[in-house]
Amino acid sequence: MQNIIIRDINEHIGPGDIVGAFINEVNISSNDIGNISIKDNIAEVEVKKDVCQKVVNVMDNNKIGGVKVTITIDNDADRRKKIEKYYQKFSNLVELERQEEMERHEIEIKRLSPREREKKGRALLNLRAKDDGKTYDHKHKIKFMKKEVGDKLPDTEISIGDLVMISKEDPLNNNNPTGTVAEKTNYSITVVFDKKPQNFVYGDSLRVDLYVNDITFQRMLEALKKFKNADKNTRLGELQQKMLGLEDVNWRKNARDKIEWINEELNSSQKNAVRNTLKAEDFYLIQGPPGTGKTMTAIEIINQGVRQDQEILATADSNVAVDNIVERLVNMGTEVLRFGHPIRVTPLLREHTLDYKILDHPDYKKAEELREKAYGLIDKQDKYQHPNDSLRRGMSNDMIIERAGLNKGARGVKPAEIESMAEWIELQQEIDELFKEVDQLENKAIKDLLDKAEVVCTTNSTSGSELFYDYKFDLVVIDEATQATEPASLISFTKGDRVVLIGDHKQLPPTILNKKAAEKGLNKSMFERLYEIYGDKIRTMLEIQYRMHDDIMNFSNQEFYNGKLKSSTDVAEHTLWDLGFKTKGKKCFTDKSLNPDYPIVFIDTKEMTAEERSLKGSNSYDNPVEMEVLLDIVDEALKSKLNAEEIAVIAPYKDQVDLLKKHNNVENLEINTVDGFQGREKELILVSLVRSNNSNNIGFLRDLRRINVTLTRAKRKLIIIGDSSTVKTHQTYENLISYIKKNGLYYQL
Repeated sequence: MQNIIIRDINEHIGPGDIVGAFINEVNISSNDIGNISIKDNIAEVEVKKDVCQKVVNVMDNNKIGGVKVTITIDNDADRRKKIEKYYQKFSNLVELERQEEMERHEIEIKRLSPREREKKGRALLNLRAKDDGKTYDHKHKIKFMKKEVGDKLPDTEISIGDLVMISKEDPLNNNNPTGTVAEKTNYSITVVFDKKPQNFVYGDSLRVDLYVNDITFQRMLEALKKFKNADKNTRLGELQQKMLGLEDVNWRKNARDKIEWINEELNSSQKNAVRNTLKAEDFYLIQGPPGTGKTMTAIEIINQGVRQDQEILATADSNVAVDNIVERLVNMGTEVLRFGHPIRVTPLLREHTLDYKILDHPDYKKAEELREKAYGLIDKQDKYQHPNDSLRRGMSNDMIIERAGLNKGARGVKPAEIESMAEWIELQQEIDELFKEVDQLENKAIKDLLDKAEVVCTTNSTSGSELFYDYKFDLVVIDEATQATEPASLISFTKGDRVVLIGDHKQLPPTILNKKAAEKGLNKSMFERLYEIYGDKIRTMLEIQYRMHDDIMNFSNQEFYNGKLKSSTDVAEHTLWDLGFKTKGKKCFTDKSLNPDYPIVFIDTKEMTAEERSLKGSNSYDNPVEMEVLLDIVDEALKSKLNAEEIAVIAPYKDQVDLLKKHNNVENLEINTVDGFQGREKELILVSLVRSNNSNNIGFLRDLRRINVTLTRAKRKLIIIGDSSTVKTHQTYENLISYIKKNGLYYQL
């Protein structure tokens, strides 16, 4: 069906008049006519495509119901339907995820006793508070400690940068204040509040809960609405059509073939990615497999834009990734302005944040003086009567001031009370004017700092804050784009004339809590969806990796990257021998598995009693036997002259990570989930696959992107422990074990 638009009809014309006119005047059947909607004297009518032009030819400037009308073909109908479908899909999915996160938080608080939630690491109980002054940007700091002096805090998930909620009796009270964790020691956590919290927060018997941040969800919904409502004649409207596959992408006709490289050490595939990005008129994808230097490539793209005096926004979904970009840009001498809560920024980079830089701006200093003056007037107001409803008796501010000038009372209110209220009102008017001027000066200072910055860096979420409301950038670079949901990336996407997305859709996707939302597509990134539409036309894959020994790289290379990855000569054959590793020549499994001559090892527990466990109330798993084996190997590695900082132990399941941490006695040994270790690397990586059962259930090990991340964290040595009889039921794990038998060491316990 094709849509046509009928204009100039009046309120008396209905669908029946339109159908009658079309049948009688155009001589078509009622079966040729579909849905009809009428709004504001305009009708939108579906007709079959083969009669569409005939209807327009006959009925344009003809009459319907005695009224002369104009009729045109609606070439925008498909676009509007697709945009509406996109908007409805993702706004519904965002709402599902938002509700899931809120409900999990509330259900857990309701279901678990305070002690149980503290044991899970998501609450701290029986705390006392101490005022810790203010931050340099005037936010309130409060330190929370155990009630008993000298008591340590229990193990907790609550970390620096997390949003927490403070309560005394009811942890679900909507009025409980929330703040950001700024510092954390074994004995205390310090929380920063934007506004001074209620008095009870300064007392004792307090509870601190890990909390849900709703702001990001709201910004996603705002970005979706902005995207939906974009005029097709604006730049966002043009990108909208291309992003949905309604129009093809364009390429710059004046793009330079010869580029003066800022970083001459880029390899050929990195340079090719930069070159193609500079040619792209709309958006471009750079796929960066493990260890291929995708952030280095992003920095070159950004600095090439700086050289062309472009306004540039660089974002990522996590603060860690943003700080990584900031650090590299700063080291190259680029003028960077980092937006975001200073507490969530690496301390060494805080001097580049807006909150830090604005302190020295003359307009901000003037605003501070006016703010102090306003606070002085607020204190002065305490001397006068607040004009509450019982004293106002229906009088407006102007009436009260007028009565005071006449020294008259009114409606039972004494003249002295009228005069006191008038003084309070006049002070309030002065206060309001001062704060209005403060806002203007602060906004002026922010605009000035934004204009002077060569690159603005922030998270996807913060790019949707009101500070950026009126800003548009020539170039937006989104790092970690495959770890962000489409609506999260859209927040940044809507800010740019050109967009570069950098990531790897063969590694872990966005983390989604709501199962239905994940199944309906929220776990697919914008990067991956655009690649499905346009393919290699808008993508370059980086092909040289600088992390892994060839034997570690090659399985993932063949399984996930079609054999296109190559190793830099610097790493292709590096082993633990190069680090001064000392072997004792024993015949036990720990010594054999650590032999540097075998960079990749599989230790098989299939003949052992090494079953997985699922603890009560948990949907995760652990495996005590695998835990013991891994920690034995760690001990042997340390005796062989490796440092704990060079080793990491990872597992796909959080319960196994918790078990490993509980039994580990080695300082500075990093133990983490596979998901938590994405983007990281160590010289020696030990992996526990955990799953071992008679039903051959491997759970979310079926997500092959997770095994790709698992296998590509190690630089010189990768040791995997698992039950082959369980994991080999999946073909990829069968292939992996066969590969290790052929190219590494397979050892059966």
